[in-house]
Amino acid sequence: MPVWKSKYPGVENMKVAVMGCIVNGPGESKHADIGISLPGTGEAPAAPVFIDGEKALTLRGEGIAQEFHRIVEDYIEKRFGSAAAA
Repeated sequence: MPVWKSKYPGVENMKVAVMGCIVNGPGESKHADIGISLPGTGEAPAAPVFIDGEKALTLRGEGIAQEFHRIVEDYIEKRFGSAAAA
């Protein structure tokens, strides 16, 4: 956050939800700016991603964490990037 905060003014108010429960996680993730609901032990590696309260996509497979990190960085650039230029 310190790096993002210096580059993207306002990013410190962003709410990120990283939930570890496929049952309650989607509901909690909808209340964040960006959120993910991770699968539990024994569940298929599928994780729905919510952006601004809406389900945007579902990540699958072994690279879920890396893909979500990229999505968060893209979201920050789109949402807060213009504020840095102003």
